Amino acid sequence: MQQDMPQPGETIAVITTNRGVMKFRLFPDLIPEGVKNFTELAKAGKYKGAPFHRVIRDFMVQGGDFTNRNGTGGHSHKGPGTTIGDQYHPDLGHVRGALAYAKTSAPNSIGSQFYIVHPEKGAHFLDHPQGGGPAEGYTVFGQLYDGFEVLDAIATCKTRPGDCPAEPQVIEEISIQVCG
Repeated sequence: MQQDMPQPGETIAVITTNRGVMKFRLFPDLIPEGVKNFTELAKAGKYKGAPFHRVIRDFMVQGGDFTNRNGTGGHSHKGPGTTIGDQYHPDLGHVRGALAYAKTSAPNSIGSQFYIVHPEKGAHFLDHPQGGGPAEGYTVFGQLYDGFEVLDAIATCKTRPGDCPAEPQVIEEISIQVCG
């Protein structure tokens, strides 16, 4: 289900980067508040120019800090200083290309930062554990279906200490569309 191609009428996100375009299915029926947060921030143009500030080959690429642009900022669609809560669905996991929210170790600490899972084997240790507490696991709210070569290009770029890309890896725009 998660890795199926989008069907007509489904919500998709098109992330245009300086390395190319990635297209994602979003899951508003399964993760309503998480998808709303992402789509509202994207529609408001918040992600325009934000970097992928953290890149770990064979793990993930992280971006979405539109305030400080270094992984220390951002906020939810509700405005500065706000966050949203974690949401989980058993049909969504950290497979290659999963789009998920970064957060702190505290419950309900999702702002604007997100990551995309890179390795073929996934990163299932990030999944919400069965019966786990509210701060365990991470919210998956979308799935890459087109542009895996762009994910690979970003994930394999040269990095400096702190997993910071040596050359900018930039989100030029995120558009929210309906699959035709």
